Formats: sequence, C-alpha cells, structure tokens
Amino acid sequence: MLRVYFTVIIIFALFIVNIILVFKNSQDDSLVIQLASEYIENTIGQAYILPISGPNYIPVLDSDISKPIISAKSAVIYDTHSRRFLYEKNSETKLPIASLTKVMSAVVILENLNLDNIVTIAIDSIRVDGEKQDLYLGEKLSVRNLLKLMLIESSNDAAYAVMSYAKSRGINFVELMNAEAVKAGMSNSYFIDPAGLNDNAYSTASDLIKLVEYSLKYHEIWDISAEKTAIVESSDERIKHEIISTNRLLGLVKDIIGGKTGYTDGALQCMILVTSIPDYPSKIVSVVLGSNDRFGDTQRLIDWTRAAYSWK
Repeated sequence: MLRVYFTVIIIFALFIVNIILVFKNSQDDSLVIQLASEYIENTIGQAYILPISGPNYIPVLDSDISKPIISAKSAVIYDTHSRRFLYEKNSETKLPIASLTKVMSAVVILENLNLDNIVTIAIDSIRVDGEKQDLYLGEKLSVRNLLKLMLIESSNDAAYAVMSYAKSRGINFVELMNAEAVKAGMSNSYFIDPAGLNDNAYSTASDLIKLVEYSLKYHEIWDISAEKTAIVESSDERIKHEIISTNRLLGLVKDIIGGKTGYTDGALQCMILVTSIPDYPSKIVSVVLGSNDRFGDTQRLIDWTRAAYSWK
C-alpha cells in the first residue's frame, strides 16, 4: 500500500517540475517554485495520514486439525464478527427445519404483539401435532409465557395459540413470517405454519444464519432459549407448567448464548446453537439439518471450531 502512495507522490512531483520548466522564463519563478514546494509538502503530508487497512484474517485456521465427521445432511459454522463461514456442508440445500421455525415465530411475536396480553386457549390450539397436549381448553396465558413454552419446551400448542390470538386481532401470522424472511434476506426459505410441523416448508443452513443474525437484536429470544427449566403459570395461577428445555447441550457446552432444537419425521433432527468467544467480540453460530444425532453433530462442530481456529 505504501508503494502506491509513494508512486503517486513521485507523479505529482514530476508534474510540478514540468510546470516550473514551462514558466522558468517568467518573472514569477520564485512564486511558482514556492507554490510547487508547498503543494508537494501538503501532498506528502496528506499521503502519510491516509488509512492503511488490510483484510481481517481472524479467526485463523489450523488446517492440520481434521474436520469432524457428522451425520447431518447440511451444516454450517459461522462467525458473526468476521462474517465468515468457518465450516460448510451443503449449506444451500433446501430442507424442512421443523421447530427451528419457532425462532422466526418468536421474531414475529416480538415485533407485532404485546407480551403482557392474555390469550385464552381455544380448541384449535390443543394437541395440534396429534400427540402431545401442552395446554388446556380455556386456560389463560400471557403472550410472554406462550413464548417461553415455545422456545424452552418447543411447545407446538403454544405456537398455534399465538397464531390463533394474532388472527383474532386481524394479523396473518404466517404471512408475516414470510415477510420477515424477505426482510432478513432469506431468499431460500418458505414458512407454512408457526411450529414447523409441515415438512413442505423449507429453509437452508445459510438462510438460518441470516435468521439468527436478524433475531439477535431480540435478546429475549436467546435469553429464554438458554433456560434449562422454567415454571409457567396461567394468569389466574390455577394451572402451573413445569417445563424442561429440549436442548441437552445446556450445561455441557461452554459459553452458550441460546439455541433451538427441532424434529419431525421428514426433517429429522435439527439444531441451532449460538455460543460466544471469550475475550473476543464475536458469536459462533452452529446449524445442523437432517441429522441423526443433532447434539453429537453440534458438539463435534463446536469442539472442532474452537480447536481449529484461533481468535488471538
């Protein structure tokens, strides 16, 4: 970079010399020389204060450390500070994402609903997956508590209850999910329901990185998703839900900021995990899709990333 600056200075100097030669018979020779000298001096001074910058190579990869073997159909590791993919496997492949969908649902909730509003649970929000019942007919819960049920226990009933409540207020919840996807630049994603039960919906690992980055401004999402257990009560305190996180890596992997699990027969096991880098202003985001061992795959990817890359 300095060579470029000195080359420019030399060109300016030659230009000024030519001016002097042209006007050397002029009575104002001394004035011309003075002006030329001042111009060169100012140019040199400006050249030295120009910013010198280069590419940011942090984190640095130790290529001697072998990449992990994982079962996932698609996976990525992403550094939010350098905005670099540190690991990629079929990152642009469109796949169903199951309950990872609820991260987008949480964004829509926080942008469009009051967390303190009370939702009365209707029949269309009970046992929506045909299996597990998380809520009770007529139960009254705040939007905030439904958000907790969604993100900690991955409750499908809670996701549908929020969608039903939004509809009663004239809000098309799924339409907003897809609109938010466009805003986040998720060009290879399509949402059909708030819980991710429909496997005709899809996204990609790289698109989910965009979703995570977009959602990180809502600390509630990641604070809630980092809770191992919680107690959620109905507004009249008559019904108490003791919920346990579906994320088994909480307490096992260091520096977790938050995460979300997902599973359907079509999507297989899916997971997002966000961790921090101590003493460095970055977050590491892991995404695995179509896995037979989401916790094992995620832990192998995180462990490899911390061993293979240096942030110092």
